[in-house]
Amino acid sequence: GLLLAGSAWAGADDLTEAAEGLCVNIKSCALEKIAKENVTDEMRSMMGPMMDNMCDAMQSKVQEVPEGHELYEPALLCMRSMESLTCAQMQDEDQVMTPACKEYERVAREAEAADK
Repeated sequence: GLLLAGSAWAGADDLTEAAEGLCVNIKSCALEKIAKENVTDEMRSMMGPMMDNMCDAMQSKVQEVPEGHELYEPALLCMRSMESLTCAQMQDEDQVMTPACKEYERVAREAEAADK
């Protein structure tokens, strides 16, 4: 657990930074959505930790992909493509799976199959 605190970001590479950027984007979209809707303070205060958990999960996932690994580039392109989406696109299941992310999933599946 403790390693995941701030120190994990000390040697941040492109992929980690892209994941962090995407998280910031997702959080601001979620907050924007909450602001528009009539959400109770209780609900709002629950959203923060939920978002943080989601970001932590995403970041720990990308930390498993070492630089130079076959999944590194596709993962990076996926994160970056999602980072450029608008909030409306993020909420649209068809648009949130960008071509780059579909490609990453394909490569990841192939890599997984090769490992077996």
